[in-house]
Amino acid sequence: MNYIDEHIDQIRSEFKLLDYWVYLNAGDQMIPGNYWLKAAKEFYNFVEYGRMEDIPNADIATHPFLTTKWAESIERGARFINAEVDEVTNMYRPAITANLILYNMMKWDKGDNVIITNLSYPSIPYILTDISKKYDVEIRMVNHVNGEILMEDLDAAMDEKTKLVCIDRTTAFCGFTFDMKEVCRIAHQYGALVLDDAIQAFGAIDIDVKDDDVDFLITGAYKWQCGPEGAGLFYIKKELIESIDPDFRNYIWSDFKGPIPFGDQNHDTLASWQDPPMNTANKFSQDTTIGPALFGWVETLKFYEKIGIKNVEERIKRLGTYAIEKLTEIGCRVTSPTDPAKRHGLITYTSGDYESDKAFFQRCAAPGRNMKPIKISMRALGGIGNLRVCTHFFNTEEDIDYLVAVQKSMM
Repeated sequence: MNYIDEHIDQIRSEFKLLDYWVYLNAGDQMIPGNYWLKAAKEFYNFVEYGRMEDIPNADIATHPFLTTKWAESIERGARFINAEVDEVTNMYRPAITANLILYNMMKWDKGDNVIITNLSYPSIPYILTDISKKYDVEIRMVNHVNGEILMEDLDAAMDEKTKLVCIDRTTAFCGFTFDMKEVCRIAHQYGALVLDDAIQAFGAIDIDVKDDDVDFLITGAYKWQCGPEGAGLFYIKKELIESIDPDFRNYIWSDFKGPIPFGDQNHDTLASWQDPPMNTANKFSQDTTIGPALFGWVETLKFYEKIGIKNVEERIKRLGTYAIEKLTEIGCRVTSPTDPAKRHGLITYTSGDYESDKAFFQRCAAPGRNMKPIKISMRALGGIGNLRVCTHFFNTEEDIDYLVAVQKSMM
């Protein structure tokens, strides 16, 4: 029996807004969970109590990167994706981390090429258009076939000049979910690195970076992970940490011996800071995670440890299948893959007419007297999409039935 099925009422009670909304929009931004709201408030309580000293030692609410919460979040985050602790650091939003990787970590040569797809979320392609102009790097786009990226097409786009393959593990605009192990196998045979933007998959499906063999994984906590905005993680494969010397420095992660030398009698702003960056993923940290988000992030990871990511994945895919079946029954056309191995709970569909879909989207926000609003998205890219429904672990068949009933009433 799935733990979430057995405790669904208790789990739903963690998300107060479910009392007022039918929430099917985790792919956009998650509603707050009591577990992380309480932790974030606790951080500010410590600030109010004056618990933010860092001399001689960091206290509870000092700079986040100096606290034990920082280390705990990295330890739990690493376990969550089967990484080593030294391979993970805290980051916020894939776009921020992608800028670090593409501008400050990658070394581009004229004639290099980078692979994206026409289902790629615009945050990385937008950066790559500038990279292309500045370094004369070719952007190669692989087109989807009926909402799927075929591995043979991905393979055909690569050659010995391919430096990086940028993949959205789950695509935001139709829910197609890559076999990342196969993507990495293909890319690595050409000597290319793989950048895995996992924000639409992290917290929805079980991710094993070791088994997949990805080089970089970036994500944020505020979508399917059901955590606070301002937190997330960056994974970099251990073999790359030492070999990559970024055009970026953060003095906090200088590999000095002992504590930060601010209190030393002979502290010198140059002489005391001659050590290279430490040889862990923190070497690439931009310290974008603030205290309350870090406290909430730790509690989010603990919450997932309790409910189990495999239970989450099983329930999400089951509800996704239910949504596909019910929408198809009333005559809608699902544009997401129907095979659970190629998607999870991010489902896109259309009633068959864009203006009708737009009217339905507006109706969901204001469904009628004494009816709960339905929170969904409108998303389209590469000729597919329109309406997007996200079935998460806290959703129920009744949530989907409610959506389908309103949709049917407008067809």
